[in-house]
Amino acid sequence: MKNLPLLFLAINCFVLGIHAQTGTVDTSLSINSDILKREMSYSVYLPPDYDTSNRSYPVLYLLHGMSGDHTDWVVKGEVNQIASNAINHGDAPPMVIIMPDGLWDAFYINNYNKSIRWEDFFYEEFIPQVEKKFRIKSDRNTRAISGLSMGGYGSLYHAIKHKDMFKYCYAMSAAVIEREPVKKGQELSEFEKEFNLKTWGPMNKEGLPMNYKEHSVQEIVKAMEVYKTPTAQFPFPPKPGLPNIFIDCGDDDFLLKANTNLVQLMKEKQIPLEFRVRNGAHTWEYWRTGLQMALTEIGDAFRN
Repeated sequence: MKNLPLLFLAINCFVLGIHAQTGTVDTSLSINSDILKREMSYSVYLPPDYDTSNRSYPVLYLLHGMSGDHTDWVVKGEVNQIASNAINHGDAPPMVIIMPDGLWDAFYINNYNKSIRWEDFFYEEFIPQVEKKFRIKSDRNTRAISGLSMGGYGSLYHAIKHKDMFKYCYAMSAAVIEREPVKKGQELSEFEKEFNLKTWGPMNKEGLPMNYKEHSVQEIVKAMEVYKTPTAQFPFPPKPGLPNIFIDCGDDDFLLKANTNLVQLMKEKQIPLEFRVRNGAHTWEYWRTGLQMALTEIGDAFRN
């Protein structure tokens, strides 16, 4: 009996060791895209029990920001540690996290002349292939999307436009760019010229890039009918309905005003959402803590 405390200690250490397991990440994966005519790299996070189970998992598509790539959330975002901790502590269920390469400035859409069809690639090639390669449940109720900055915009755009694909959207520091019509004779900056011509296209008669309204989250929301929420008299909401939407932006972020304006537009349309403003700026420190919160929120959506 003298060794009983040591036995309990050994058991506790063993149990804690099990619960402290981390997942695995791979940043070397790629898909040969016929649509984009190139190899498209991506990263994956697999939960701690992936290799020891036969189960299928819910999936989160996690998008990087402008000038980044598919490794950002692994290297800078510490996705392995954050996701594994959330799963080990029971804050989130085990899930697969897929991190596609959005190209440095494609904004996760088809550009104005369809020379870069990232959106088509995502739905026609990428999602079908990765959900076949990994044990993913592959239905709306077990699929979520999130991202930062350009990826925050991308997550909102895809969650709203392709609402039948996603259960939940958590947008961080979303680059929901607001544009005023360019006045006649007004000069654009060199960056805007390069970016507009590649992604949004040349200016139209309204003084806006020709591809802007079709892909602006604000303009898409403005064109929507007022969202009918369930009531006692009308208990059935529109189907499939919008995903659960969470918008998260720092109080020192230069994109806060645009995010706040978007939230106001969505409230005017009675679109259910949650909006959080926390202390922070457009930084990885902010997005790492945001990812912790996102996994909890997404995990609750998956469980329900």
